[in-house]
Amino acid sequence: MTEALQRFPSHAEVYEGAALLYLTLNEREKAVEVMNQAARQPSRDPQFWLATGRTAGRVWPLGQAEFQMEYRQRVTPFFENALNNVTKRDAEQVTLEVARHCVLTNELDRARQLCEKLTAEHDSLEARKLLYRLYGAAEQKDKALGTLEAIVKQAPNDAEQRRLLAIEYDKLKQPEKAIPQLEAAIQNGGGEIGDYVKLGWQLYQTQQFESMLRLGQRSVRLFPDHPLVHYQLAIGHRSREDWASSVKHFAEAEKHAASTQAELLDYVFYYQYGITLERMQRFDDSGRMLEKSITRTPREEPKAAANTMNFLGYMWLEQNTKLDKAGELITKANELLPETPAYIDSLGWFHYKKGNYPTALKELQRAEALLVPIAPEDAEILEHIGLTHQALGDKAKALDYLERANALNTPEPKARKRIEVALKKLQGGGKTDTEKK
Repeated sequence: MTEALQRFPSHAEVYEGAALLYLTLNEREKAVEVMNQAARQPSRDPQFWLATGRTAGRVWPLGQAEFQMEYRQRVTPFFENALNNVTKRDAEQVTLEVARHCVLTNELDRARQLCEKLTAEHDSLEARKLLYRLYGAAEQKDKALGTLEAIVKQAPNDAEQRRLLAIEYDKLKQPEKAIPQLEAAIQNGGGEIGDYVKLGWQLYQTQQFESMLRLGQRSVRLFPDHPLVHYQLAIGHRSREDWASSVKHFAEAEKHAASTQAELLDYVFYYQYGITLERMQRFDDSGRMLEKSITRTPREEPKAAANTMNFLGYMWLEQNTKLDKAGELITKANELLPETPAYIDSLGWFHYKKGNYPTALKELQRAEALLVPIAPEDAEILEHIGLTHQALGDKAKALDYLERANALNTPEPKARKRIEVALKKLQGGGKTDTEKK
């Protein structure tokens, strides 16, 4: 090795071989001597300096934090010599490698300057990729996004860059921009499960339900045992009010998640499953799912807990079953989120169902007082007040409230029909279904 160093002093591989030999023999001082000899060479070949710079990084490891400043001063001159001796032919490759070295030594400003020079002078794709990371590290979000957009424009078939750009748009809450990036990532890269799932949620956010369903149907063919794609398809079918198909995929998602992805089966999952079963009038099954949702709702989510409790309690009231248990749930919902008109209405309706009409009227009027302004969705509260007045024998007030409820023209078809029927019966002097019961 000594002879090789004497005969071939301008060959970088000789210094690498000698330095590694001495390091292996635990003769670090001799390895340092070898690199000092390399540093004294008059070479004008940038590749020589890059290669010896890499070897220097093994003799003076930059990962040793306690010596980082000292070792950086030893290694950096090799790379600076490479920059100082670049030719037009190798300027892009040499400058990029020096920029990468600067990233390793945490000289991020210097790395950024070199990459900006490369993109300006050579339109370097690799420099842009590094520059995107550097802008991100410096919290220069606009520059990072602009650089990534330029990368995708320059390399439209790079699936990974498309994914990164979709993530950036998602952070900015711009799903309409994220969608084409994910679609391209799937087309160019074959598509990973994460691509399909992310695209599905983006389509859901933009209410592109037909596209979401088509994607979901493709996803379950490609990944039939993955619970997330079934969950997503269940949500897609639910958005189109295809309750039976939705329930089918909720069941598939639950089955597959039980053994592979149990964390998916959280309170949100069971709430969505439960309210879908309710739409199919499978009330017992719906109740079981909603009770699961309640038990799995964390304490720090009181709004979600109250919503599920109120939904389940009110469902039982409407079915005239488990009235006392419904009352407990609705009372708890009101404790968690007091002064919520919908929950107070449920409490009033519970008292109505139990025959406590004065208490029911008091609670229902309290709910009404909070409706400022009143909206079409509030028609059911006015309906309940009208029916309570009727149960108390005040037909005039009952008629007034049912007329007002009818005039709101609620968007809920079942409630609208029910109000119309009750109003006609009252106007005609007949008894409502509630009175008959």
